[in-house]
Amino acid sequence: MPEGAETKANQLINKFVVSLTEGKILGFVTDINVEVEGDQFYFILKMKEIENLGKGQSMFSSEKKMKIRPSEIVNVGPDVIILGDGKVPPLRDIERLNQIAEEYNSLMRELEAKEKMIERLKEENFNLTKKVEELEREIRKLHIMKEDFEHLKEQLVRQEGQLEMARDYIRLLEGIRHDMDKLKEDVDKLIQSQLEEVVRAIINEELNARGLKKTSFI
Repeated sequence: MPEGAETKANQLINKFVVSLTEGKILGFVTDINVEVEGDQFYFILKMKEIENLGKGQSMFSSEKKMKIRPSEIVNVGPDVIILGDGKVPPLRDIERLNQIAEEYNSLMRELEAKEKMIERLKEENFNLTKKVEELEREIRKLHIMKEDFEHLKEQLVRQEGQLEMARDYIRLLEGIRHDMDKLKEDVDKLIQSQLEEVVRAIINEELNARGLKKTSFI
């Protein structure tokens, strides 16, 4: 391999290839090899082709390989490799090259803007996802609270029913106690009346036995 060929080849990677003779961007160099044939060496450029350039959108298509001689390279810049059979192209080709460069710069600015927009949308999506997760947790908490509330409500209803039954039982006991007091009062009156009758009968018998008049209780 000629001296310096490998170093020069490494300088051609990750650059766009522009053909002055064709007036278009041929592709983007992703890898490069050096091939030697006799006393000549060539660069084998592995490139991704660009489609729809200058029509409002662009994209990389399938890869291809391109074989060039070092003499075909007019200039190698930081971003672009210019091919033109080693000759300075006519003015018309230079104007076309400037147009392509402007289109390329416009394309890069557009891509940068889209990348920034994508990053912003990703961040917004991340924040929205976090908010959705927080809302889902709050909803689950509310469901649990609702279930606890329904359970407590059922307990209160049962306790209220039991309390009403206790009140009814108390009212029943109070009625029974009232009836028992009334019955006791009636029994006491009956016993008192029966006792008076017995006493009166005993006294009358005693008076009759003695020939005295009967005594009546006032």
